[in-house]
Amino acid sequence: MKLKTVLAAVTAAFIPIIGVTTPTALANHTCWVDGFSMPTSTPGGSCRNSFVLDPGYDQLLSREDIIRHGDYYQARGFHPNFLWYARLEDRQFNDHNSVNWSGCKDGNSTVDVPCAPHLLEFHPVVNPFHNRPVTIPALSFGSSFIGRACGNFSADTSAKPVPVISGHKYHDANRNGVRDAGEPGLAGWTMTLHRDRTDAGQGTGVVTTTTTDGNGYYEFRMDGHLPGDYAITEENRADWTRTSGPERHGVHVPIGAGAAEYRGRDFGNVETKADAVKVAFEFVDPPAEMTADTTHTLRVRALLENRGPAPIIDVVDAITAAVPPDCSLSYLTPPQVSRQLVLGRPVEVIFELGTACSQPSFHRFEFSNTLVVVTPGVTDPDVSSNHRITGATIAVIDESDVGIDSTRLDCASRTYVQDHFECTVTAVAINRGDHYPANTDVSLGLTGPADCTSTPATATGHEVSIGRDPVTVSSKWDVTCANRSYHDFAATSRATLDHLHVIDPDATNNEGSATDRVEVFERVDLSVSDIRLTCTERQYQTRTFDCTTTTTVANAGPADAVQTLTTVTFAAPADCTITPNTGQQQQHVLNAGTTATFTKDWAVSCTEDRRHLLSTTAVIAANEPHPEDTNRANDVRSIDWVPPDVKPRSFPSSINIKKEGLVPVAILSTAEFDAPTRVDQTSLTFGATGLEQSFVRCGAPEDVNDDGRADLVCQFDTAKTGLTCGMTTATLMGRTVDGRRFEGQDDIKLTGC
Repeated sequence: MKLKTVLAAVTAAFIPIIGVTTPTALANHTCWVDGFSMPTSTPGGSCRNSFVLDPGYDQLLSREDIIRHGDYYQARGFHPNFLWYARLEDRQFNDHNSVNWSGCKDGNSTVDVPCAPHLLEFHPVVNPFHNRPVTIPALSFGSSFIGRACGNFSADTSAKPVPVISGHKYHDANRNGVRDAGEPGLAGWTMTLHRDRTDAGQGTGVVTTTTTDGNGYYEFRMDGHLPGDYAITEENRADWTRTSGPERHGVHVPIGAGAAEYRGRDFGNVETKADAVKVAFEFVDPPAEMTADTTHTLRVRALLENRGPAPIIDVVDAITAAVPPDCSLSYLTPPQVSRQLVLGRPVEVIFELGTACSQPSFHRFEFSNTLVVVTPGVTDPDVSSNHRITGATIAVIDESDVGIDSTRLDCASRTYVQDHFECTVTAVAINRGDHYPANTDVSLGLTGPADCTSTPATATGHEVSIGRDPVTVSSKWDVTCANRSYHDFAATSRATLDHLHVIDPDATNNEGSATDRVEVFERVDLSVSDIRLTCTERQYQTRTFDCTTTTTVANAGPADAVQTLTTVTFAAPADCTITPNTGQQQQHVLNAGTTATFTKDWAVSCTEDRRHLLSTTAVIAANEPHPEDTNRANDVRSIDWVPPDVKPRSFPSSINIKKEGLVPVAILSTAEFDAPTRVDQTSLTFGATGLEQSFVRCGAPEDVNDDGRADLVCQFDTAKTGLTCGMTTATLMGRTVDGRRFEGQDDIKLTGC
């Protein structure tokens, strides 16, 4: 029969008897000195009969004894973990300790048979002992215990020792098998607890699993997992490998382990693939040009990156170069380098090479770069990104000093407004070496005043090849100018080397210039359009009198705003003195199509008591350099003053303007003027202004003033003279037979008003 069956039967048999007994000695009197004297207490005595589980005289319960009665203790609230993992130890209790434990009421005298549950009672541990503190051998953990001398157990049966197996799964980024600072935990990995051997009769194999937390930490709490040999394994994932820790972390969890912690069951892992990428491969500031036969340093930059998943890898980066046959090549830095790439941290590699080329031309330099992962156990899933090619075309340059030796500008010396004229720019270009011949662009330009238009409107270009002999180029411009003045033109020339592989070392001699002046005239027709002369000499006043010249000048264009100077002169017979005795001048600014009228006065004093022939002349000219008068014939106009006598032999000369009839007017001859022979009778006019067409006829010559000279007397129609009341002077006008104009005035008295 099984032990628990026997125990149940025995317990049932004793229930009636124990139920009527009195309280045990544990509750009422002192039984022992301390816990170590309990095993030798008298069998069958009231003290020993209070044992819950008697191990026998002078014996202590072993763990095996307690485990053998495990169902009994588990029924009292003890967990299997307590029975297997609690430690065998001596436990002390003091007077003030209120810890209670169980006892069996009198009557439990059978060895190795637990006290019937209904006979159990609880009282302070220290009551039946003399010593303070009292020491009791026990199976103990926390607040729970089972006395080994008696099987009595604590009122609190809840304490449960749970050993813990724990560790970390971490990212061994540098693959050194040690978790270094900064290496993170791996979260979300499955860890498995295996039982390889059991001390408690539990099955072997997989026990349970757990998942690593955000820090890569995991733990297995051995709650219900009783003593034995255990092992921890990790989840296997593709593209990962273990770098630290065994494949199985073995852990021996012994009986009586208590709440032991089995830490440090760590696993280090790292990826087995790393995508090494050549992010960039390029020239670093390649020279735009190189000088022939001079060594230049070329720098090529490679940018390497580890894009994982492996966090740290070792790589080798190598470069090869291809250069034109006329160029030398030397590696100034090693063509192959080793680098360590950390995930997400690009690494720059600079390769330096020296080269010198002998021929001036375009040169193509090409570089190839290959990246290889050399970390053991790591493969590159995409080698297509490990190779790059870069190149550059660089001009190798020689020198040629081209320039302008001379520049000349030839324009028309004079022209007219809006007339076309030509300017020619000529330049001589030379090449002072070293390279011959040199393709050169020679540009010629012409600039002038703002009022001028040049065609072409921009500079002209000439593509020439200059050897050791100078080259002459020229361009012509068709020019018109809108304003009259001096016009200064400037020519420019510039020689620009146009050879991709040859440079000009001295640009200071590449330009030239020249100037020329063109006088631009504007056509104008200036004229003295009219001149009149009035004098106060009369038959009764022949020695002192005044004269006035009235001049009208005109600008018929096309030039506008022309500054003019008109000079008026006066002439009289030799016996007369004129004041002023020189010509008088008048300035005007005449716009095209306009006129100006002005007067000049003269005082005349004569010594001879006679009538005089007087004359005046006006001459107009431009008073600035560039208007050009195209019709000089009308620039001068003259008129004579001859003495007329209205109604000769009568004084005053009365004219009845209400009466139709003729007015006789004598043209008096003088020492200088013979009227009968000089006057063109058909030209005569007479009246208020002298322009009235009132002439009728002339009679035979006669001396009307008794000076011994024949005078010419003519008749004029009164009605056509235009004389009106209030007028006191009448004017006669005409021409001589040779076309010279003359006029004269006489005082009149009008009647019939």
